[in-house]
Amino acid sequence: MNIVFLCLGSRGDVQPYVAIGKTAKELGHKVTICTGKTFEKFVQQNGLDFRECSLDLMAILRTQEGRQVFEEGLKHPLRAMQYAKRVINPLYKRAMTEFYEACQKKDVIIYHPKAFGAVDIAEKLDILCISMPPIPIIYPISDFPNLAITTKNLGRTLNKATYLLANLGAESNNIKDINEFREKELNLKKRKSGDYMIKRNGYPIPIIYPISPSLFMNIEEFKEKVYLSGFPILAEEALLDEETEEFLKNDKKPIIVTFSSMPLKKPQLFLKKITSSLSTSGNRGIIITGNSGIKMSSSENILIKEFLPHDIVFKCAKGILHHGGVGTMAAALRSGIPQVIMPFNVDQPFWAKRLFDLGYSLEPIGESNTEQEFVSRFIEMNNEVAIQQAEKIAAILKQENANKNAVDHIEQLYKEWNNRNK
Repeated sequence: MNIVFLCLGSRGDVQPYVAIGKTAKELGHKVTICTGKTFEKFVQQNGLDFRECSLDLMAILRTQEGRQVFEEGLKHPLRAMQYAKRVINPLYKRAMTEFYEACQKKDVIIYHPKAFGAVDIAEKLDILCISMPPIPIIYPISDFPNLAITTKNLGRTLNKATYLLANLGAESNNIKDINEFREKELNLKKRKSGDYMIKRNGYPIPIIYPISPSLFMNIEEFKEKVYLSGFPILAEEALLDEETEEFLKNDKKPIIVTFSSMPLKKPQLFLKKITSSLSTSGNRGIIITGNSGIKMSSSENILIKEFLPHDIVFKCAKGILHHGGVGTMAAALRSGIPQVIMPFNVDQPFWAKRLFDLGYSLEPIGESNTEQEFVSRFIEMNNEVAIQQAEKIAAILKQENANKNAVDHIEQLYKEWNNRNK
């Protein structure tokens, strides 16, 4: 197969595609990743072909205006809408053309829901397309609501309705541009917003969730309609730097604090609280600053790093405090180390609740919680039950061959597509 992945977003959005794509290439398939230029080196270092997409979220977040809108969009919706109209929407229009060019002479399109135009392109080229959202947000189910709308259980009927509502509105701000793209570049008729979220011309669009089925054993509707491959693992040859290695060797295991691309509301106030909580609970710490806004120099008991490879450093920890992004959460689960989630937005409150309900993380906490509550969570990381539960889920995930599961399923879908279209 000649596979193209269309992906927009952060490192957490792109990495599962790269991981699965790398395995697909090892199994003899040709793989292209079309995404923002920020990830060009990352894609190519993993042996995959790269095609640039102008809509580069990480580049936007590096601009002062883009970062401000991202951090305060909910407080200033009008400003966010104006920014989207002026900056984001034109980039989306260009991205659809770039996606179309990247899909030429391909057999399969695998796309992130943010990649508008993917199904339209597949329709034009008459090829298989597969939806691969990094979180369970597309297919309507009754057990829990669409996590983009709420994490509160609304009852089976209303839970399912939230997906239909979200799918109808997913493209609403861009449907004019999508239809212009369909008419002018694809020579296809206009369509309605949401038409291609779960169906394509009356047929279900195959959906792969790159998440562990062990976290959703009770969801019967997934078993019928959605394939859960497991959390993809990217085998990287990254090493910890000398300073981090020395810090880990010198004393007891630290608690690792990381929020990746999530910005804190009051970073320096939080920093004061978290360093005091670590000290009061008798712990050392590694703070991975990322996009949090935290500014501090390392001290004897606190190591400050802008970035560290989670899969490597988490295994060296006593406990992990993180934002609950799906990639970070998966790495924390794989580590077998107790964790607590401090969710910010989007899917993070969902994962915080789900893992706590399943017994795989401590009770979620918030940035505004008291120092004593953080101290309490850090002390709970010593609890034997918490340690055993962390080791239990890590052992389960170790048995999943997520990358190959995904590629095998893609191969099967491709075979079924060809048989249906003979």
